[in-house]
Amino acid sequence: MPSKPRNRVGEVYGKLTVIRASDRRTKSGNAYWWCRCSCGQDREVPGDKLSHNSARKKPLVTACLDCSREFQVEGVCAKNDREERQRRIDAEARRSLLKGDVPDGWLSLPLTDAHARELGQVLFFRGTLCLRGHLAPYRINGGCLTCSGQKPSAAVQHDDASG
Repeated sequence: MPSKPRNRVGEVYGKLTVIRASDRRTKSGNAYWWCRCSCGQDREVPGDKLSHNSARKKPLVTACLDCSREFQVEGVCAKNDREERQRRIDAEARRSLLKGDVPDGWLSLPLTDAHARELGQVLFFRGTLCLRGHLAPYRINGGCLTCSGQKPSAAVQHDDASG
C-alpha cells in the first residue's frame, strides 16, 4: 500500500488551487488532486505535475485545459509581436537607405506582410533582396514581383548601370 501523500489542499500552483484529494494514483504511486482553475473549471492533476519549481525538467500543470491553451497562444503571439516589431524597424531602416534608388510608390507600401494584412493590402516592400537577387515589392502570399515577371527589379537596373 502506497504511503499517504502530504496534504496539498489550499495550495496554489499557477491558476490552480488544490481543492481535494482524488482516489486515483499514477503508475508510480503518486496521488491525483482535484484542482480548481481561476476560471472556475476543475481538473484532476497528478501530484508530481504540481510544483512551484519552474526550473525543473518535468512538465508542470498550472491551469485547466482551456486556460493552458490560451497561455500557449498568448506566448506564441507575444513572441511573434516582438519579432514583427523588430522586422518593421529593420525594414524602415533599410528603406530609408533606398530613398532615391527605388520608386517612391514602393516606399509607401507596408513594411512587412503582417503590416500589409493589417492594412488590407496585397503588396509590401521590405527593402531586401529576394533569393534570386531582385530588389522589388513582394506579395503577401509570397513571391517577389520581379520573379513573377510583374515588375522590374531596382537591383538589376543598378547592376546594369555599373557593369
